[in-house]
Amino acid sequence: MADRKQSAKGAAKVPRHGYAFVTITARDANGFVHHYDTIETRVGSLHEAVAILQLHSTAMEAEHDQSRRA
Repeated sequence: MADRKQSAKGAAKVPRHGYAFVTITARDANGFVHHYDTIETRVGSLHEAVAILQLHSTAMEAEHDQSRRA
């Protein structure tokens, strides 16, 4: 019985095929940190969300500012 408890604790949870576990932590403009629970979402949705985040990233904004000045 002790073996089962140890193996259950050590077992890593994995998402279903075609899905991903996602956890988000964000800091708002006032400095407050928001932690969102881990969700299981489709990999396609994850790709779309990451693409949108990249488009709105500060690095992308800086690159656009540099190209406008050139």
